[in-house]
Amino acid sequence: MNGLFVVVDGPSGVGKTTAAALLVRLLADEGWPVHPTKEPTNSELGRTARYGTDEYRGLALACLVAADRYHHLETEIRPALKGGKVVVCDRYLPTSLVLQRLDQVEPDYIWRLNRYADRPDLTIILTGDPTLSRTRAAERGIHSRFHRGGPAAGRQERDLYEQVAVELNEAGFRVHLHDVGDQPPDQVAAALLVEVRRLLDEVPTAQTTTADAALISES
Repeated sequence: MNGLFVVVDGPSGVGKTTAAALLVRLLADEGWPVHPTKEPTNSELGRTARYGTDEYRGLALACLVAADRYHHLETEIRPALKGGKVVVCDRYLPTSLVLQRLDQVEPDYIWRLNRYADRPDLTIILTGDPTLSRTRAAERGIHSRFHRGGPAAGRQERDLYEQVAVELNEAGFRVHLHDVGDQPPDQVAAALLVEVRRLLDEVPTAQTTTADAALISES
């Protein structure tokens, strides 16, 4: 049996990185074996994709991001899933479908470029007030040209994420769209935990919790 692949995505500054980290902690507290990760990765490919958006554009950047994703799957995500872990990935395919589209790459090409990428068991897309998201992103430090625009650019990014949520759902992906509103990060993470728990009940992982293992050993 395999593990569970969960993606947390959404506009820059919406709080997805914080929510993903809190979700990982909540799952670990419940005894689930969790593997947190992110895209772009910390590999040479990933660092080039993350910090090279001024140098690489359009098709070149789309291919670079996809290459990092395939390397990520091969070297980290698939081994963790094979080990029965719950993989929680901060950014994945939705980011490509939004940012590369903003970079004038045709959606059909983005889909074809990522056609061999593994489908997550659950894709969570967070949305929220674009003005607040852009403010948070600026305070955190901006490293990508995609995030230098003001509220108008933020609204466009948010709207595209909502559109991509529909597209993924129509393509057969299991998608949970969550508007963070004025919820604090811990409340957002608690709501996401409900969705992941529901999936864990449906798809058992290869590893059991400590309590389950004790029961098995006693039987």
